[in-house]
Amino acid sequence: MHKEQSGFGDNAVATLQANASIPEGMGIEGYYQVECRDAQGNLKWDEAFPNLVVAVGKQLLLDTLLRTSGTYTTVGPFLGLINNSTTFAAADTMSSKTWTELTTYTVGGSGVRGTAVFGAASSSGSTPSNVTTSTATAITYTMTGSATVYGCFLVTGTGAVSTISSTAGTLYSEGNFSTAKTVTSGDTVTVTYSTTATS
Repeated sequence: MHKEQSGFGDNAVATLQANASIPEGMGIEGYYQVECRDAQGNLKWDEAFPNLVVAVGKQLLLDTLLRTSGTYTTVGPFLGLINNSTTFAAADTMSSKTWTELTTYTVGGSGVRGTAVFGAASSSGSTPSNVTTSTATAITYTMTGSATVYGCFLVTGTGAVSTISSTAGTLYSEGNFSTAKTVTSGDTVTVTYSTTATS
């Protein structure tokens, strides 16, 4: 008796490795550049420091850019000075913040917050990343008394006003010096705010 055995089969292995994701991350940073001069124009101190863009500020940014037209009207933005030491938090708002606003200054002869006027944004580079920057014109605060300055803030959005100590509007950002700065009557404090988006 004869036994015949045979074996056969097909074997196919297909492997696909794909990583077709395109990074679309974007970071936004802001900086306050501040300098103080005495009544004779001599530089007393200067410092640049980063800010914290708070949660409601980020929401306003996205609502302004991405929501249906007509939901937002530009108000301000207004830039003020901070009068006490504090720890900033992402949950800060104009009505829930823990800092107080410095009140012993004028802008253009009036006791008001300065208006941050931003120029058109400009972009540079595309490899490996794109950097887009917008900078506001410098705002000069003339001190009407001695004080200690701890930092700066920016408020905008519906209801925002230039009135010092108002809690209306949306807090966009807040930042403080590495060490508090002293000023005296007649000093001028000049603040320039810039923001950078990197992708």
